[in-house]
Amino acid sequence: MKMIIIHMEFGGCGTIRYIMLMMLVVFLLTGCSAGASDTKTEPGAVVADGGAQTDSKQDRLALIEAAQIDDVLLAAEELSGLIKTFKSAVESDDRDEAVRQAERMAALWKSLSEKAASAQPEKLQQIEADLGGVLEEVAASEWDKTRLIDLDYSLYQGFRDVKPALTN
Repeated sequence: MKMIIIHMEFGGCGTIRYIMLMMLVVFLLTGCSAGASDTKTEPGAVVADGGAQTDSKQDRLALIEAAQIDDVLLAAEELSGLIKTFKSAVESDDRDEAVRQAERMAALWKSLSEKAASAQPEKLQQIEADLGGVLEEVAASEWDKTRLIDLDYSLYQGFRDVKPALTN
């Protein structure tokens, strides 16, 4: 009878050690994945996404922080350049670059759109819709390259029409 009690005693102790080890592993895994986040954001970065799907194209655009611009003409030229090079990033499947450019385009547009108030309202809405579509598409797990290129071309045409309002 003593033998069984001793065996159960060691067995119970082993079970407790196993449970404690598993708790330690869970603690370490959850502790490692919940790192402290820095609240600073750079312009053009998505302010708060949380990985949730958005309901409309405008939602992703709303999450982008406006860029700080000092010179409207330089910002307009940068946006034009980004619109032109975005197609290349999409065609070469450079997801990181395409996302970076899309977010920068949105950040620049948010700052420039305030200055383009004298432009045609339907053009401003078109640009915002195109940017929202671009942001939505680059965030998708599978890209529709044709749609991204079409949105980029529409964005190019819309901004080309609005750009003169920024230079006046």
